Amino acid sequence: MSRADSGRSERAQREILALRFSLYHACRDFPGGAAAIAAIYGRNPTTLQHKMSPTQPTHSPNPDEIEEVIAATRDPRIVDSIMEAYGDAAWVDLRELLQGFDHDKALPGVLKAVGETLQRQSALTDSVARHLADDGRIDREEFAECKLHLRRTQGALLALERMLERAVEGFHG
Repeated sequence: MSRADSGRSERAQREILALRFSLYHACRDFPGGAAAIAAIYGRNPTTLQHKMSPTQPTHSPNPDEIEEVIAATRDPRIVDSIMEAYGDAAWVDLRELLQGFDHDKALPGVLKAVGETLQRQSALTDSVARHLADDGRIDREEFAECKLHLRRTQGALLALERMLERAVEGFHG
């Protein structure tokens, strides 16, 4: 991987990307790439690769292909991009949190959700403090990183709310 590619990959992990770029990175990081995703859904691999490439302005993915990439990769960057375009919204992937939820043992799940929320908040606070310590300001690139931490914190709060809701439902049966 070239130095430029390495920089783009790092940026893709610390910022919310435009949808075209999040789709590209999700496909690139998926085992077998876009060709493997195309095989899952019976699509032409070359066509899908072109549609997922940000350097192919004549090819754009359609909604069905976007949905297939999301379903195959489960890459949160894609949903981050969509939420960013929507604006003033947050999302959370509840699958891991709610998997195996046992109402009789709700306390560990709730505590785990509280811990996750606090970890996300701590990462946000550390990011803001680190950027302000440099020069007392936050530039656009630093803001982009902080924004991703904000969205993750919002998602953790939503997960905590859901976990508490589940615990209450179990308590009141």
